[in-house]
Amino acid sequence: MGFNTELQMNKFTELISNNGEGTLMKRASILAESAELAQNSLINKLKATKAQLELELDKLTDLAPETTDSLRPGSKNWNPEQWVKRMQEINEDLYNLNIQIEIAQKTYNTYFTNVD
Repeated sequence: MGFNTELQMNKFTELISNNGEGTLMKRASILAESAELAQNSLINKLKATKAQLELELDKLTDLAPETTDSLRPGSKNWNPEQWVKRMQEINEDLYNLNIQIEIAQKTYNTYFTNVD
């Protein structure tokens, strides 16, 4: 996922410039770079959200005793209904995020990789 630092042709640039030269090509390149940055921003935001949910999921599944001499796993106020509900929510959110990331990446690949 590299950013276009030169006047390179990708599908987005090609669509805007209609294979033009000069000013039109330069403007198309600037628009393409802005759109590519926005697409990368979306992908990174989705991935950051996914990482946070995975961290929360990891914390929820850590039910080891709080101390080495404790005989009680989990916390004192552990509630199985709340635990199950939150596990379900996180897993559903992760499922949806994976789909969103896949779509966002396909959009990036379609419009912002160089045209041969």
